Amino acid sequence: MHTGKVSALPGAPSRTARIAWIAVAVLVVFAVWLAAASASAGIAFFYSVPVGLAAWWFGLRPALAVAAVCLGLYLVGHAVEPVSELGLAFALRAAFLCLVALAVSVVAGRLRALEHSAEELEAIRAALTPTALPDLPGVDAGASFVPSELGVSGDFYLLTNGPDGSTVAVVGDVVGHGPAAARLATFVRARFAALAASTSDPAELLSHVNAALAERTGRRQELVSAVCVRLVPGDDAISWARAGHPPPLRLPQLDELAGAGPTFLLGADERLQLVNTESSLAGSEGLLVYTDGATDVRRGRQMLGLEGLTRMLAPLSGLASRVIAHEVEGEILAWADRPIRDDLCLVVLKPRPS
Repeated sequence: MHTGKVSALPGAPSRTARIAWIAVAVLVVFAVWLAAASASAGIAFFYSVPVGLAAWWFGLRPALAVAAVCLGLYLVGHAVEPVSELGLAFALRAAFLCLVALAVSVVAGRLRALEHSAEELEAIRAALTPTALPDLPGVDAGASFVPSELGVSGDFYLLTNGPDGSTVAVVGDVVGHGPAAARLATFVRARFAALAASTSDPAELLSHVNAALAERTGRRQELVSAVCVRLVPGDDAISWARAGHPPPLRLPQLDELAGAGPTFLLGADERLQLVNTESSLAGSEGLLVYTDGATDVRRGRQMLGLEGLTRMLAPLSGLASRVIAHEVEGEILAWADRPIRDDLCLVVLKPRPS
């Protein structure tokens, strides 16, 4: 419930101006009630206007205080112009004004909570999928992220420079939806970013994040799928590892890279052991790394699937990474029913010619 703290939004009335508006509204109703005399005693119900304003701007307790003032003025008016059956009339107006104060303060509190929640989630989205990509020596990178239209989920990506001059790319997806999943994704991405400053080994990065998940207090089966790729400028070989995540697609062949070792989700087992896979990009133009939101979208009963995604990619694979990411996003959204039910996350990586 709103605690009475006044918002400082640009252009909003000051605290003094709001109090003045409430006072004027109280006096106007009192004056009109006296002028109308007892035949129009129902005008006293219009005290709900200043009470409602107080509840909206300041909260429940100030609104109840304004209601008490209004009821006091009602008794003063009775002394000037007596009201029949004062006890019943007073009780009805007191109950009505208290109900108005409670209802308006609850609605105002809910709206403010939703506003703050939306701002927080927008900040989380910006942290999980920044629009500005870092400078990655020797790598042409592009990324696309479209949040679920049914609320936030937990997709994220990270593009950063490893300590050895390599490029480290991570794409992940938290199991679950909603603010809790988004906050977990923020935690996981932050751990990847911190660890990538000291190591660029994909399996090691995934294992360290898995250990960080196991150490979280009060966690309840927090599961994350992720794939981590390491590219070295001028080298056709890449190193990568995955944990319960779809493998990268090679461009323009559009076949999945064959991985080695187990691929359990992060968070499923604190003793999780992952291994790197060494793959060659010789004869290819790069990679597409994605979350299942890019393949699980539907149109009617039909799912796009990997076949549909590769069909969209086929005529685009020779373009720049940013163009590919942008065009594939548009193709998927144009094909799928709205709203999309999961986040859509794509990262395109291409070695840049020396």
